[in-house]
Amino acid sequence: MLNLARTHDFQVHLSPSPHYPAAVNPPSFNWPENIESQQYKLELKNISSGEKWNWTHVNSPMQLPYQLPKGNYQWRLVTLPNEEETSEWIDFKITVQHSNYVPPTAEELFELCDGREQWLMYFDEDIETIQENSKESYNKLKQTASLSIPLSKIGYPKHYQRGQEEGKREAIANARLWIDRDLMTHTLLYKIWGEESHGKEAINRLLLLAEWSPEGPASLLRPCTWGDEVGCSLARNLFLAYHWLSPLLNENEKDFFIKPMLVRIARQIVIRLEQDNFKQYPGHSHTSRLPAYLGLAALALYREHDRKECEQWLTETLTIYRGIFPFYGGIDGSWVEGAFYASTYSKWFHPLFLSIERLSNFSFYEHPFYKNFVHFARDFIISEQNIHPFGDGFWCRRDGKEWPGFFSQNPLRIYAARFGDKEDFQQSIALENAITDYRLHLLDIVPTIKQIEFNKAVQSKSLTKKKQAEQHSLDHYYAHAGLGKSVQQQMSLYYRASAFGNSSHRHADQGNLGFFDKGTGILIPTGSYGYRFGSKHHSQWTRQTTAHNLPLVDGKGQKLDDQRAIAQVIQNKNRSNYQLVTLDLSQSYSPPLKCFYRTLILIKEYGLIIVDSIVLTENKRVNWRLHSPLTTTLNEGKNTVLLSDTNSDIEQYQCNLLNYSNVDITIEHGYEGELSLPERAIESDANKEISHFDWELPPSKEHNLVVCCIRNTMTLPEVINDSNGVTTQLKVQGQRIPIFE
Repeated sequence: MLNLARTHDFQVHLSPSPHYPAAVNPPSFNWPENIESQQYKLELKNISSGEKWNWTHVNSPMQLPYQLPKGNYQWRLVTLPNEEETSEWIDFKITVQHSNYVPPTAEELFELCDGREQWLMYFDEDIETIQENSKESYNKLKQTASLSIPLSKIGYPKHYQRGQEEGKREAIANARLWIDRDLMTHTLLYKIWGEESHGKEAINRLLLLAEWSPEGPASLLRPCTWGDEVGCSLARNLFLAYHWLSPLLNENEKDFFIKPMLVRIARQIVIRLEQDNFKQYPGHSHTSRLPAYLGLAALALYREHDRKECEQWLTETLTIYRGIFPFYGGIDGSWVEGAFYASTYSKWFHPLFLSIERLSNFSFYEHPFYKNFVHFARDFIISEQNIHPFGDGFWCRRDGKEWPGFFSQNPLRIYAARFGDKEDFQQSIALENAITDYRLHLLDIVPTIKQIEFNKAVQSKSLTKKKQAEQHSLDHYYAHAGLGKSVQQQMSLYYRASAFGNSSHRHADQGNLGFFDKGTGILIPTGSYGYRFGSKHHSQWTRQTTAHNLPLVDGKGQKLDDQRAIAQVIQNKNRSNYQLVTLDLSQSYSPPLKCFYRTLILIKEYGLIIVDSIVLTENKRVNWRLHSPLTTTLNEGKNTVLLSDTNSDIEQYQCNLLNYSNVDITIEHGYEGELSLPERAIESDANKEISHFDWELPPSKEHNLVVCCIRNTMTLPEVINDSNGVTTQLKVQGQRIPIFE
């Protein structure tokens, strides 16, 4: 039997399948290939009609140039050349709800560009209408332009030099200021409003950047000794800037100066995709930005560079976005890496998508991820609270100083008008109105003609009955990302139980939670990058279980960088005055942990109760941990901690471990190491005033505990256990809450 199991959590999933159903029509047939150079025969049959197809000498992804009829299907793989191994049949279905996802070919897109002087995002005939609908953007672009760094202050990154290695973080910040912000601000003011003074300023900056060597710290190629963020900024912006500024450039500037650099960048993208075997391993967050830029390179250069090579570039891009992407984004609109990364990784591709949409009748936004992203954004990204739990950057804010603009200033831009309702659009407008100057993401602020149509049409939409009912009580679980949110009035509970495991920008935090009241964190994860990704603070604290609201078993946390460290929701109940969810965390820890079930109960106007059942293969101690940014007071008996916040109007909370009366709470404050290096002037948005609570439970094979974090005016719940000491029910203010039903 052919084994199609994944070996790494960056690796592509087997799809379409019952676990990863078809998202569009036709689906992209993707499968893990764990034998180098292996080729396959793909067999497909329509169970509904009996029709059959075979394709030989194929590899993942295998994509059809036509739609499939609606029906129930099965497909399988056979190894070639000798047909020695055959996979099981894999089921999927195609319905009328699946969007047409056959994009134009590269050559067809080139033909649609022919006869035009400008064709990326905006046609010349669009400009007057766009000006009329972008007055606020114009004013803010002018304000942003006034902040531009002078040309004399711009220099090639120097962190490759001995003694300057710590300059990498500054180089990233500078690249985003000089390229993503300043270059594109001046370019847009010329492109849309025809202001030649800004066009000439943009050209001066483009010519200066063209002097940079696209190697070393500006390279995209592995081993990325000095990082690849500078190269990403160049690749993201220079193709558009070159195209939009071309009327002001002379032939010498184009042919002998700028264009050779652009070709080199595009070829680096191709090599980087090959280095990472990207179509098999699309989970690398930096590499995943690049396919969109390669498509823009092809569209911008196809008349001036070898057309065949440009066709290869664009074909590669179309293949990736037809079926490999969005890898971390699911049909439900969720993003595996959490709110911080979702806010920005839902934007890198906008210029490509908008350009293809303007040229043709095809839109990549018809994929359900893009259609549903507004729901995930509403629940996890745009909420105003002091952190956005889970994944790197959870401590950052839209107005933060640590990574300006990476937590998108307006994550709803594009999505709210197309796929949201009037309230979503109003929230997008509110986010837009809060912006005084733009950072990082400037390539979706000036709407295309199509976007203007959506902006007008959304005004007639209204809230659905379901959304109206969820205003004060909500229970959403996003299965793709493994992230859940429950709301009771002003209280919000977030939790993680993901099939993606713990690696990259995800932490060893399956079963972790964030608990908020009126946007103020009561219980939260802790930590930050420190000065840089991979710092001691980041690697030994932030990414580790000890930094999160989870127990340590025999002093050890969950498995890290392991695709097998998964968790799942096994029970979810939504009642009128409480929500209850049970998580299976058994596979996220190594032995001696055998079984771990965590039940979270959010109770209206009461608080949060956590019920943990932990079974080990031998007697070991468990350190049960919580973290809070609030002011803490420990009672005389050292078994209750009071949490209060003098800066908000939230009620005081109490935390108690109910069924270990002889175990005292240990409280530590802050962090041992520095969160930043002062001489580099990088400010962290992380809160340093953090309290860490630890209950050390005596060695045992079974640890059954109930911890409550409830408003201090409430009485403690009554715990009802079975004969083995496992909690089966809680009695809360006269109401019985069964843990399992």
